[in-house]
Amino acid sequence: MKNNITVSNELRKIMVVVPCFLTATGMAHQLKARSEIKDVVNIINNIDEAYDGVFKTPHSMIVLNISQSSKQLAEEIRFIKWYRKEKPNKAVVIYSHNHKVSILKYLSSLGVRVIISQYELPSIFITLLIKSLSSRKTLYSPMIEKILQEQISGELTVCEAKVIEQLFLGHNVTQIAQHLGRDIRTVSSHKRHAMQKLGLHCDKDLHVFGCEITGKSLF
Repeated sequence: MKNNITVSNELRKIMVVVPCFLTATGMAHQLKARSEIKDVVNIINNIDEAYDGVFKTPHSMIVLNISQSSKQLAEEIRFIKWYRKEKPNKAVVIYSHNHKVSILKYLSSLGVRVIISQYELPSIFITLLIKSLSSRKTLYSPMIEKILQEQISGELTVCEAKVIEQLFLGHNVTQIAQHLGRDIRTVSSHKRHAMQKLGLHCDKDLHVFGCEITGKSLF
């Protein structure tokens, strides 16, 4: 069938978006060492260049670095949202330098295929990448899974993620209820549950987290 994706077809089209040249080169070497992987399409060290890279290699799987810098993190998340909208059936594999629980859970809500810690063994990175081709749920490397299991369980639902996104835009609960066509109490419940899952304890925490995600100033 036209939409079927075989392991060899998807794995020979991979775009590695990692700022550190040595890390990206090492990752490419790991990928090429596997017989299932024919070629790494491109190594990109600047997130701004990744947009053009997607159009030049439209069928690529994306391996994307997630940093700890708020400015870079915001740019990386914007790219994920854009790519998921442009290529909803293509995988995004996260290679994370950031182990903050709220960030990891938020990334999961964006529909990424895999989240892997940078501190995992190379064999785990390759194994999860290949495993992701037959899975439509988010897969986690052992370190990431352990971090998440130690916190409040549960991923954001679609509705909770929508409410959080609207809050990041500066809208209040009443405005969000009107925008989504929902009861105010329902929206308030989504907000409360989302904050619990993200480990946020008050509106100030939510504001700080929103600034971190969007790259906005705290003041």
